Amino acid sequence: MQAEADVMLLAWWRALRVLAVLNIGLWLLVLKLGPARGFDASLHLGLSGVYVLVCAYRSVFPRVDLERLVVVDTRLSSIFLGRSAATVAEICFALQLGLIVHQLAGHAGMPAVQKAAWSIPIFMVVAQAFCWHSVLTLNHITQAVESSLWAAGFSWMALLLGVIALGSSGWVQALSLFGMVAAGGFVTYVLRVDVPMYWRRYRQGRAQGLVYMRLHQGARDAWERRVHSGRWEAWKADALWLTPYFSVGVWISIAMACVPGLPETLQR
Repeated sequence: MQAEADVMLLAWWRALRVLAVLNIGLWLLVLKLGPARGFDASLHLGLSGVYVLVCAYRSVFPRVDLERLVVVDTRLSSIFLGRSAATVAEICFALQLGLIVHQLAGHAGMPAVQKAAWSIPIFMVVAQAFCWHSVLTLNHITQAVESSLWAAGFSWMALLLGVIALGSSGWVQALSLFGMVAAGGFVTYVLRVDVPMYWRRYRQGRAQGLVYMRLHQGARDAWERRVHSGRWEAWKADALWLTPYFSVGVWISIAMACVPGLPETLQR
């Protein structure tokens, strides 16, 4: 870091780096000793591995995209580079969500739900386009749209899991109910924290006469400009979503890689 940082910021950044190391270790443990084998398990592990590694990278070099805020002023903290990595990781995570619902519906004998499960990642993939628009133009309104699309995707997933829970029993029903509750919690969080935050920033930008960038200008700006800050005050609002993103989100991704091996494990 190029300037003295607040104690709170240093503690938070240190915690993120510790989490990154622990998460990589946990993923390697599941790879080596996990119960799941076969194509589905390998696919889950591959998708999860991308998500884990990208989250580790972003934990070491935290950034806030539209504000161009970074903890470490280095090329590796490039907003464009970080957003590109995050796009790949989030699509991998979205594919995991579709895959897990597809697998649970298969165990429940629901082919229609299996087909519908593949529509879940579509919400998140479309969300990436809105996210990139906001990053390149500095317009927070499309970042609010992005978060809303994630909420819509998780709402649809919760509905499909509810259908599976009603038509199944045992571990499939239990896991479906857990996923439904978790998805509902995420939707509540996004609608109560993320969307209002981005809407508030949009209104502040409008009030301050913020001039939005053209896409090509924004691409160059995202690649080159970094605003270094060691003040916790500048980071604490975004730390509310970055922290669970790099912890709970990663753990869920790794846990999903274990689901294909549950039937064999329970039969032992």
